[in-house]
Amino acid sequence: MFEPVVVDQNVHWKGSLYSEGIRREALAQVISLLDLPHILSIVGVRRAGKSTLVKQIINYLIRDRGIHPGNILFLNLETPQFSRFRMDITALEQAFEDYLKLVTPEGMIYCFLDEAQFFPEWYIFVKSRYEQQNIKFIITGSNSSLLSSELITLLSGRALPVTVFPFSFSEFVRCKQIDIGDPVAILRERHLLRNAFDGYLVNGGFPEIAFIESDQIRKEILVMYARNILYQDITPRFGIKKALELENLFYYLMSNVASVVTYNRLSSLVSLNDKTIKDFVSYFSDAYLLFTVDAYGFSVREQIKSPKKVYAIDTGMVHATAFGLSENTGHAIENVVFLELKRRGKELFYYRTANGLEVDFAVREGNRLTELIQVTRDMKVEKTRGRELKALLKAMEETGMTSGTIITYEDEEEITAEGKTVRILPAYRYLLQENAFS
Repeated sequence: MFEPVVVDQNVHWKGSLYSEGIRREALAQVISLLDLPHILSIVGVRRAGKSTLVKQIINYLIRDRGIHPGNILFLNLETPQFSRFRMDITALEQAFEDYLKLVTPEGMIYCFLDEAQFFPEWYIFVKSRYEQQNIKFIITGSNSSLLSSELITLLSGRALPVTVFPFSFSEFVRCKQIDIGDPVAILRERHLLRNAFDGYLVNGGFPEIAFIESDQIRKEILVMYARNILYQDITPRFGIKKALELENLFYYLMSNVASVVTYNRLSSLVSLNDKTIKDFVSYFSDAYLLFTVDAYGFSVREQIKSPKKVYAIDTGMVHATAFGLSENTGHAIENVVFLELKRRGKELFYYRTANGLEVDFAVREGNRLTELIQVTRDMKVEKTRGRELKALLKAMEETGMTSGTIITYEDEEEITAEGKTVRILPAYRYLLQENAFS
């Protein structure tokens, strides 16, 4: 029944590798998890490059692990051949049985289910096969429900998450073929890297966008990405009747990234009650369009009740969709830093001092804060310099920390004050700290 589509989607059975583009940083995380018995759940916003990552994993298995191509099954569940059976879980069983008859694999099978959310009960098939046979499942999807507590419970803790974001700055400059292989190279190429950072800040990191020259076409594609997610994913999935209000809220939040918002204030601006606002924001988060950050507090209740700071999945999408506020370079840099910290797996808060001063990021590991990070356009204006340092030093005093970081567009220095050290460095250098040299 599904033999033609199974064969068509598994061209690696012919023995050739896929064209894989820029090596994704998430590949190293996937490789580190392949030998564990757990199901891998690869999630992220649409068009971030999950399918490319899957091709890189398949290439790795064949080229570096020596896995027979026939032991690797790839099924894209979003295709029309599968989508008309989306409410019939037996269709997945049939496709898998067709695969076994076609290839008769021996040993470990690597089964990739791409865009699994198109089969609402995909986990039933995975759970049954996982328990019966020697199969490594790698699941991809475009909503965070694949990582939900309900799913983890259904799979009895067998699933491990890998989140894929649009290109990091490191991946972006590799697209531009700029050498960042070691610290010397980064210093040597600093002028090219600054120019690349300007482009990254404005155009973002969606892989398709990195290779498009026209500003107008880039904008049209990014707007299309956003609207497709709003109207093809979020609206039907959650049965939203106020789709226009959903879109208006999205555009307002994109116009106010790196700003503090409250549900009550948003409610008065877009004519929705605060419960609906909260629901809509959670839908944006589920689709990886927008993220919220709580204020750091000494109790969970304090954190939940705090006003939220909002960040976008991509600064290019911000520039394409925001209502005239997209030229705030400081906020754009802060958004880029937020995304990098998320890629690094950091638990993030913003910090508000006892006298109401704000530090952009407080990084927590376990039960203690490990980093305080401030982001600003520059430190050249004395008023700005004083404000940023005052907030950071006060937060350091309250938390007992002796060092902090200020990330700017291009400034770089080290300040010692009140027995504390503040390192100031340009964003492009900070973004390359952990992801370069590989």
